[in-house]
Amino acid sequence: MSSVHTELVRFLVVGVGSNLINFIVYFLAYAVGMPLVVAAGAGYLAGLLNSYYFGRNWVFNAGDIVVRTTALRFAFVYAIGGVGMSAIIETLDRTQGFDYRVSWLFGAAFAFTNNFLGSKWLVFNGREKDNGN
Repeated sequence: MSSVHTELVRFLVVGVGSNLINFIVYFLAYAVGMPLVVAAGAGYLAGLLNSYYFGRNWVFNAGDIVVRTTALRFAFVYAIGGVGMSAIIETLDRTQGFDYRVSWLFGAAFAFTNNFLGSKWLVFNGREKDNGN
């Protein structure tokens, strides 16, 4: 299996776990009365720690990359994914009348694509190695 294929499969596994966390928080937050966009943001944030840890250490095997720089890039990539996901959910709900769960799936598809490509090319690409400094 090629390196990119292995990374994609692992990213999918981590993504499923992170999205389960995301959806559970999203569903519960919405169920208790939070606005849809707030619930979407809360769910998205809940999956971030899981995604960062496993993306860095298992998907892209980048455990020796400098953490501060990597974390900033990760936050940037996932912020774009989160804002895009929330915007898609809100737009589909308000303008198309999609069920909020279906809207979430469309938003999650955008976030997945953004986050994989951003993680591969911008975050965990191995440009900066920790050499003990």
